[in-house]
Amino acid sequence: MNKLLEKNKLAEKHNLYNYHSGGGCFHLALDTDIDEIMWLINDVIDDNEPSQDYPTREDQRCIFGIDLIYMEDESLKTKVIKILDDYDLCRDWGFDTPFFYDVFSNGIAKVKQINKEISALVREVA
Repeated sequence: MNKLLEKNKLAEKHNLYNYHSGGGCFHLALDTDIDEIMWLINDVIDDNEPSQDYPTREDQRCIFGIDLIYMEDESLKTKVIKILDDYDLCRDWGFDTPFFYDVFSNGIAKVKQINKEISALVREVA
């Protein structure tokens, strides 16, 4: 069976979709109102390393990341970074790849709250 077509209860419950970023890495994904950025979600294994697979449980420790590298509008990007900074996302892997760790249920709630703020920002600058 094609891994992208696998059923995932967390994806269905939280309106996420399966995403393949290459190199055998699969994620649950959530779009934002900015075409160039999306959230990628994975469970983590030892030492907080992301697995290459989808999380499957609400109580599973996960990494939630958003990749800003493809954003071309620098002014909008600066405003998005301000929103993300208000939520204390880590940038250990670089300025354009903020992320945080949490159990899935808490993390997805945080992601959806951040997305609301990004949506408001998009409406404001439109």
